[in-house]
Amino acid sequence: MKERITLGKLVGEGFIDEFESFDLTEVQGVLAGLASDNAIDIAHADMLQQKTLYAADLLIEFISKLVKTVSFLETKINSVKNRTALEFEPPEGKKATADMKKAAGESSPEVEAFGLQLAKAKGAKTLLERKYDILIRSHHYYKDISGAQKRGIVSSNVNQNNLPTNNAVGWE
Repeated sequence: MKERITLGKLVGEGFIDEFESFDLTEVQGVLAGLASDNAIDIAHADMLQQKTLYAADLLIEFISKLVKTVSFLETKINSVKNRTALEFEPPEGKKATADMKKAAGESSPEVEAFGLQLAKAKGAKTLLERKYDILIRSHHYYKDISGAQKRGIVSSNVNQNNLPTNNAVGWE
């Protein structure tokens, strides 16, 4: 019997995922292959489409975990700031102002630690989103090539950037 895959398993059980240990080996392999690979026929273009979609699917799982982590860390930072501000005790004989409480909440070591984690998570999320964009654009590129080849439009004098590779003019 197949193992049951739930959304909770895909997104992760905890609030903070160890995003620094996400394995991007397969994604990097696909991206490295795309950098040097040109679609030579319909089957090859279709295979490259499948590779890009597979790598994009892997990134979707990682990005969703990062969105969860970023949201949790932002919420945690706000709650720690509020708690610290409420617990702030001014020096003797002084009255606590709103600015003093706000400063106490923002300068908490706990807030700073969560802030550093949040910065790393947001950086990782941006990196993965950019890689995802590259993969999806590549998928559409290879899809266009495959479709054009199926219609018989693409010839061998067109390179990956859709620029002529020789100076041939007409049917000569």
